[in-house]
Amino acid sequence: MASRRRKRNGRKNIQEKLTAYNENMYPIGDFSRSHVHRAGMWHKVAQCWIIGVSQGNVRVYLQRRSYEKKSNPGKYDISSGGHVSAGERPAQSMVRELREETGIIMRTKDLIPVGATPEISGRDHEMAYEYVSFQNDPPFRPGEEVIYMVSADLEDYYHLCRGDVDSIDVIPAIRTGPMLREKFTVERKDFCFHDSFVFMIYPFVKDYVKPYVEMYKNDSEEEK
Repeated sequence: MASRRRKRNGRKNIQEKLTAYNENMYPIGDFSRSHVHRAGMWHKVAQCWIIGVSQGNVRVYLQRRSYEKKSNPGKYDISSGGHVSAGERPAQSMVRELREETGIIMRTKDLIPVGATPEISGRDHEMAYEYVSFQNDPPFRPGEEVIYMVSADLEDYYHLCRGDVDSIDVIPAIRTGPMLREKFTVERKDFCFHDSFVFMIYPFVKDYVKPYVEMYKNDSEEEK
C-alpha cells in the first residue's frame, strides 16, 4: 500500500504544471512545479482560513502538517492551502485542496475571497489568494498530508502571529473519547506564520463577525 501511494504521489508531482509569472504577474509559461521553485519564479497559491463562531467565541481552524512534507514538516499551519495548477482558477484550486487535505467538500461559491498578497521565502515567490469560510464544527477527515486539525481562539492566534506571546492553547477539532474538549499548549516555534493573517484575514474576520458577537453579548446581558 505504501509503495503504491508513493508511486501515485510521484506521478502527480511529475505531471503537475504551474503557470509562472514575471514580477508584474504576467504569465510567461507553464513549467513543472520543481522547476518553478528552483528558478524562483512567481506562481499562484490559494489559502483558506476556516473560522468558527459559536456563542460569541471566534476560533480559527489550523492543520498540523505531515512529517513527510518537504517544507515545515509537523508544524501547525493555515486551515488549507496549496498551489494553483496550470489552467486552474485559484478558487477551483482551493476547493480541490480543501477536499484533499481536510476532507471538507465545498463549492467555489462557499468561499469568501479576501484578496491576494505576495509571499516571499528565500527563492520561493508566491502570489497567495486568500479565502475565508465560516463553519462551526466542520466535519474534518484529514488526508495523508495532514496529521490532524485543531482550533485556536482568534485573538490568541493573532497575538501569537504578532509575536506578543510564546504559546497558545488549542483544542482538537476532531473530538472523540478522551480527546473531547481536551486542550493542549503549542509553542510559537511549532507554527508556520503568514503575514496575510495579521494584515488581511484578522481585520476581515473581526469586521465580519462583529454583529454576531455583539448580538450574543446583548442576549447574554438580557438573560442576566
